[in-house]
Amino acid sequence: MASRAEQKAAARAAREARLKAASKNQERNARLMKLGGLVAGVAIVIVVIVVAVGGGSSTLTPKKTKALVTSLLAGIPQSGNTLGNPNAKITVVEYGDLVCPICQEFAVGGEASAIRNEVRQGKVKFVYRATETASGSNNNGEFVAGQVAAKAAGLQHKEWNYILTWYNEQKSETTPYVTNGWLQQLAQQIPGLNLAKWQQDRNSTALANQVKAEEQDIADLVAQKAIPAIETPTLVFTGPKGTPPPVQAALTYSDLKTAFKEVT
Repeated sequence: MASRAEQKAAARAAREARLKAASKNQERNARLMKLGGLVAGVAIVIVVIVVAVGGGSSTLTPKKTKALVTSLLAGIPQSGNTLGNPNAKITVVEYGDLVCPICQEFAVGGEASAIRNEVRQGKVKFVYRATETASGSNNNGEFVAGQVAAKAAGLQHKEWNYILTWYNEQKSETTPYVTNGWLQQLAQQIPGLNLAKWQQDRNSTALANQVKAEEQDIADLVAQKAIPAIETPTLVFTGPKGTPPPVQAALTYSDLKTAFKEVT
């Protein structure tokens, strides 16, 4: 029987292979028609972003992460899993796994740039929803524990601080690093977070049920054939012009701006 590390490595390779295959097909279609007119979905670009946090293992110190995330989110409203102006014309629902390295690429790349610009300007809001991919189903409950920890911070309007702190310090998905100590040290980096309340809220059955409901949400997209499989990140764009097919990729900022234009 394959070891846990081998199973995770194989799962990651399979995810990336599927995303790359989808990218080739959709990029070919994109040369023939506009992004918004595609039936199969928008063009996918798989990117490897050369940043300080690369390859699923961060080189940032907690001090640097705290300064980076605090500066990025300062002054932007948060409510639960929503980041940005609640009346923003564009909504991006992001289905993500905090252990997923492709989600990390998106978070520290295109998404961070969109937060600095369109989200801060009140034009776009992001909604984060839990989806299990890289965490796997046999990894000591790390998926539910991690997502509940983020949502517990969300009860204090700091879920996105927790999410982005995690992504900026993410380690290799082949390493069982998601422990109680890991979750606590992330929380300790969030300015103004009441740690005692956060710790208590981590035991919330309601938050655990919310994680399960969000997993069912993306499973429904598969059942409806809106997406071929559960992959992360999966992005759903909604604006005045409607909701085009979801995108499953770590989109660049340029890709995001194109998608924003297509729904406004």
